[in-house]
Amino acid sequence: MLPIEPESNVTRPLIASFLAHLDGQASREVALQAYREAEEKHGVRIHDDHDARVAPGAFKPHMPISEERVRTLTRSWEQFDRALEPLGRGAERELVIRSLGPFVSDTGLWVAGAELAADHLFIFRSGEVGSWTAEQWDQHLANWAAVTQYQGRDDWTAERLVVQVRKAPRYQEWAKLLRGLIAEARGVPVRV
Repeated sequence: MLPIEPESNVTRPLIASFLAHLDGQASREVALQAYREAEEKHGVRIHDDHDARVAPGAFKPHMPISEERVRTLTRSWEQFDRALEPLGRGAERELVIRSLGPFVSDTGLWVAGAELAADHLFIFRSGEVGSWTAEQWDQHLANWAAVTQYQGRDDWTAERLVVQVRKAPRYQEWAKLLRGLIAEARGVPVRV
């Protein structure tokens, strides 16, 4: 049994709002509002225009800092390194189990790292920051799939998961819409 069935993804309210917009049955604003509500519910804010290679992994700030300051720090490894410290493997996995995984499962945003993580920054309400390469993201999702489906057995590989998520109906269309909505949610105008 697979952790996600491609057809079941479209029944998630967020993905359903994306598809309704793509089909002309709902405005872009409806899809954007659904996305903002999902971020708020799970305490996850995603920012575009980021290079995960600057600081790959999960981090916590030495002291509380604003979201905008975190984004500024990610432009320079030296500044980032002074203000944030790596979580460590166990704490990073816990972050995925506590925050990122439930966000992905609840929203249906099973998105391959190449389409999302490699150039996006994740800021969590709890203060942690995720900056994952596509490969790291895919591995975290595979681990989350193993936790949710197999009670912790690591029967999933990142490669299997990516193949599976890309089978979701109209995946490429709604993944592209998601990228635009992420930018819009942060106030960046997007041409449609």
